[in-house]
Amino acid sequence: MSISSKSRRDARRRAAPSRSDGRVDGPQIHAQLKGPDDRVLAGATFAEGEWTLVLRGEPVATTPSAAMLIAMLRHTAASRRAQGIVTRLSVSKALDAAASAEAEAEGRTLAEHLEWLEAERRTRKEPPATPITH
Repeated sequence: MSISSKSRRDARRRAAPSRSDGRVDGPQIHAQLKGPDDRVLAGATFAEGEWTLVLRGEPVATTPSAAMLIAMLRHTAASRRAQGIVTRLSVSKALDAAASAEAEAEGRTLAEHLEWLEAERRTRKEPPATPITH
């Protein structure tokens, strides 16, 4: 394990939301992506150290990364926008703070880090380059 990955993980843990009363009542809602009719299209929860992306009431992805979760929500919003559906994303202060701490640990602003994550996602979707044979 590299020192930088430990520092990123520690930054996420420090920035992750925690309850001051010690109670754990289940997942806490930290983001909502709403459509034009104010219906919730997607959301995000935090429970047991994991961020969960929820679509249509079903958990579809979990990650320890708050920034990755915001990137997934932004991608969902862009997909809806491409279908002509206007959306509005709201994010809790705790989620924003955790994502900002991750970005800072990488030496980026949150906006830069989210752009970097989106570029990485696009790269993963590209087909592998065909080897050149002579």
